[in-house]
Amino acid sequence: MANYVDFEEVLELFESYGWKFMGFWTPYRVFVKPDEPDEPPWLIPVHDGKIDIEYVKKFKRWLKRKGLLRNEDED
Repeated sequence: MANYVDFEEVLELFESYGWKFMGFWTPYRVFVKPDEPDEPPWLIPVHDGKIDIEYVKKFKRWLKRKGLLRNEDED
């Protein structure tokens, strides 16, 4: 399952950038940025506690475009 990561890892990544886990919208986990209410939420599908790595890559690309991605989080 190299193409999947544990939800806990993704939770840590999102929280490290100020995003908060808001709740469930099955099968999604919803993340919001409380200090930026105009920022749309991220909906990440979770299956058996795993997330497809492509969603993590998409979030990192978005961070990079905004100039927020830290060196240690680059792939």
